[in-house]
Amino acid sequence: MKGRNENAMGPFRISLPRTYDASPERVFRAWTDANSAKVWLAMGGDASIDPRPDGLFYLGMAWQGKINPHYGRYLRVEAPRLLEFTWVSETTRGKETVVTIELTARGKQTELRLTQEGLPDEESATKHTGGWTHFLDTLIERLAI
Repeated sequence: MKGRNENAMGPFRISLPRTYDASPERVFRAWTDANSAKVWLAMGGDASIDPRPDGLFYLGMAWQGKINPHYGRYLRVEAPRLLEFTWVSETTRGKETVVTIELTARGKQTELRLTQEGLPDEESATKHTGGWTHFLDTLIERLAI
């Protein structure tokens, strides 16, 4: 299994917490099931997901009449507590970043921490903070269904 490519990663990092009224298994499934990811993460666009170490994913996010491709490969998949994957998009300037999703059960809730490392500059970090905030909030709505 190929790990992180630290030499190709930028110096910026973001970290966002959320709490969901759902089990870690349900939150994990929302990230790893292509049909679910199409709805909340690809915004109705395309999703191809192979959630296993070295498995690949592609998200064709539909936004403002345009498809924004995001792709990467899974580094660690430890259901239902951890997902780590590379993340490449136009907003990462084509650089490989690493996203880590950590899930912790707290009674009937799940605490999630999303960390993205390797962002190339402050603008990219700011855009990803806004983007992930939107998606993590959308996931709250998705899990309420």
